[in-house]
Amino acid sequence: MMNKTLSSIKKKMGNIQFGLLRFQEKNRQMTLQVKVAENEGTLLSCMLTDVAPQKKMLTKHVSLIQKCHDDYLYIAGMIVDEMQMSRKILTVQITKACWFVKKSKGNVSWLQQKYIYESLQKEIPPGASHEKAA
Repeated sequence: MMNKTLSSIKKKMGNIQFGLLRFQEKNRQMTLQVKVAENEGTLLSCMLTDVAPQKKMLTKHVSLIQKCHDDYLYIAGMIVDEMQMSRKILTVQITKACWFVKKSKGNVSWLQQKYIYESLQKEIPPGASHEKAA
């Protein structure tokens, strides 16, 4: 059974749908726009809306950032599967997920933590079995 906190964060991610997927490529920060869809368990599906990189992205560590009104979501994970259909679809194993809400009082504003999820399993060894996207 999936953690309730992660379930709440994933539902919000699905409602926002679009976000920025970031990763390192040859010591450069790369950013791609993606459409996010919920997946089973601790998995998340990201369909690239930008031109997909030619290189395989399997086992890359990525972060996903989403914003909607006063809600900010940050997800960290690793790509465990990639498929090429009409667009490239990446399956991300979530290792950390945070939901913050912007608060303000007068001229001062800050982000307040609403939910945070952190996986007990930090690293997924290459070739290890994982939940597969449906």
